[in-house]
Amino acid sequence: MKKMLSIMLAGVLMLAVSGCGAEPQHKVSYVSGEKLTVLEQYDCVAVYTQYTNDSSETAVPADEVTVKAFQNGVELSPIVPTGDRTNGYVQCDSNVQSGTTADVVWLFELDDDSTVSVELSGGEKVEIPLTEE
Repeated sequence: MKKMLSIMLAGVLMLAVSGCGAEPQHKVSYVSGEKLTVLEQYDCVAVYTQYTNDSSETAVPADEVTVKAFQNGVELSPIVPTGDRTNGYVQCDSNVQSGTTADVVWLFELDDDSTVSVELSGGEKVEIPLTEE
């Protein structure tokens, strides 16, 4: 009886572990970035991305993936002008239906004009220079 229970538990454990290697249901990838002024008062960096919702439900990108921006090693504060589009991209708090890829922008308030480092879910990292050299 103990042997049978051990075999069944091992089988359940193998099924659980094999499910961990599945493709993520929510993906984000970097498109481009630029400096701009938002709401006529905030100097920001706009991080333009493509977000894919492969789940079975409508989702909000900001709830499912992470996009972080840093200047001089310090994380920048996000700004989300809900309902507004930026250069045709929807804000990160917009609903995206299942099975859809959407152009999504993430805005962060700048501290200065130094290069911005961006980290996205899945390990993608990019540098956005704000001044021309």
